[in-house]
Amino acid sequence: MERPYTNLAVWQNTIQFVKIIYAVTSTFAPEEKEGLARKLRNQVTDIPVLLASGISNGIQPGSQDYILKAAAAMQEIETLLLVCVQLGILQQKEFSQYEDDMLKINQELHHLANRIEKKFK
Repeated sequence: MERPYTNLAVWQNTIQFVKIIYAVTSTFAPEEKEGLARKLRNQVTDIPVLLASGISNGIQPGSQDYILKAAAAMQEIETLLLVCVQLGILQQKEFSQYEDDMLKINQELHHLANRIEKKFK
């Protein structure tokens, strides 16, 4: 079965980011495993799933909605990580390590959404 979304750099980058977030949250204190860790893991796994859902049958008019939802999930992840910094669960230095990845993925998602919009205008 062909999976066109797996060829997208943004999908591949989100899979790598899922691994990063899972590694980071595995270091959280036990009392945070059900709280912030779970929220982060749910949001980060939503991104490649939304990409796959939106592009599984090729790029279509409704694909953009899925991509924009994925971008919103990335913004939620960034906010959750900033909350972790404020609560002392994550160091600012650690957050900074992931900032470039988040920015890159967000830019890729918006670029893809813009390409889809232009295609169906």
